Amino acid sequence: MLCPCRVLEALWELLLQAILQALGTNLDVSADFYSRFHFTLEALVTFFHAEGQGLPMENLRDGSYKRLEEELRLHKCSTRECIEQYYLDKLKQRSLEQNRCGRLSVRCYYEAAEQRLVVEVLHAADLLPLDPNGLSDPFVIVELGPPHLFPLVHSQRTQVKSRTLHPVYDELFYFSVPAEACRRRGACVLFTVMDHDWLSTNDFAGEAALGLGSIGGIVRPQAGGSSRAGQPVTLHLRRPRAQVRSTLRMLEGRTNREAQEFVKRLRELEKFMEADP
Repeated sequence: MLCPCRVLEALWELLLQAILQALGTNLDVSADFYSRFHFTLEALVTFFHAEGQGLPMENLRDGSYKRLEEELRLHKCSTRECIEQYYLDKLKQRSLEQNRCGRLSVRCYYEAAEQRLVVEVLHAADLLPLDPNGLSDPFVIVELGPPHLFPLVHSQRTQVKSRTLHPVYDELFYFSVPAEACRRRGACVLFTVMDHDWLSTNDFAGEAALGLGSIGGIVRPQAGGSSRAGQPVTLHLRRPRAQVRSTLRMLEGRTNREAQEFVKRLRELEKFMEADP
């Protein structure tokens, strides 16, 4: 004979999966609709808990529920909030295997007199071997985000370093941006390491994001007018995780202009990554 709790657990999981599937096919609905939907979900939790006679709260709010709650939270966001969340998720990522994709050493600071952000790409170490010879031909793409904070800023990239897993770049990049934009929610510099392929498309090797709100010259002016007092920062490279991909999928499903332009910009960046340096 089946345990009533097992039956309830199976029904609860089926219900959550059905809701998740429905959300995946109905992305362009008003944020208010999803606010009401979230209220309904909480009512279902109360129903299945049945004042302690049904499923325990910790079981109801685990697994698929957490995924569904995150999906509903994103659906309730405006497009701009969703774009900001895309970059916040990148900033919050922590690699579970910190040495798998290698490390990147950078230094960032803000020159208030010139009103520009300076990004130094110094060197990388222990990159993934993506070529048949056990090495790579890595280069680094540098971009600022979210794009609505830096609408006139274009991505830049380093030179290709051939046949190495420990490239030294020592390259400077300048971005003319106001300090106020660098202090905004989600403002960051995103580093994407690619392996240049001479005969086909380039290969993704890893990425890392650095928040701009705490870099030298943004929080407080550098002592004596020097903007290069900051120490290099070592960033662990990783691959985008589920939350980042979920946010991007959400934006892909929206039909408003800002969401479509953001997705188009990402697609253009992908082509930029694949182009010969």
